[in-house]
Amino acid sequence: MPIIIPDTSFNQVLSPETTNKINTQDFLSRGIDEFTLPDFTLPFGYRLVSCPDEKQYRMVTCEPEPETIYAVRLEETQDFTSPERACIQVMVWRTRQPEHEHAVHGIARRFFRYFLQTYSVIVTDSAQTNAARVMWEGMIAWALRDPGHYVYIYNASWQDKKLERVRGWDEFCQHWAGFCWGAEPESHLNRRVVISTVQLD
Repeated sequence: MPIIIPDTSFNQVLSPETTNKINTQDFLSRGIDEFTLPDFTLPFGYRLVSCPDEKQYRMVTCEPEPETIYAVRLEETQDFTSPERACIQVMVWRTRQPEHEHAVHGIARRFFRYFLQTYSVIVTDSAQTNAARVMWEGMIAWALRDPGHYVYIYNASWQDKKLERVRGWDEFCQHWAGFCWGAEPESHLNRRVVISTVQLD
């Protein structure tokens, strides 16, 4: 699980203002729905929209030429948690522009918790930037301290049992963080972190 990568193609598209606006217009033309994130007050001047066919969600500005300031796309899977259905956030991006900081502050965590309530299980992607790792470690710390949540390590190379439960933050830091994230494709691509609202072991 997550092999560390330096950058992503969607970051290269969404970070520059010109290509962001082109990509946003293309996204909005593909049949989107207005979306409401539970317990989230949408700031003035922004919209939350989703494209159900693509399982993609975005926060965009309400300007004549809209700009994406937050985007997340999901894939569904049972490969790591069968028979439980899980989701993987295969794209997570947020703007770094300071004028939008108030709008995107904390939104990644809010979406994460919404997806966890909706799917019950979230699995890390196979490749992540360092920023994604930081976000995931924050959610792992939260899940380990919040009743009704479980954290597991998945390793395809394990023979008998593919999931190992993490019992606490110190255990995760001392044993699992270095095990999960790294730069060796033959090992790290086979390892994932799983956060679940149901007990999987």
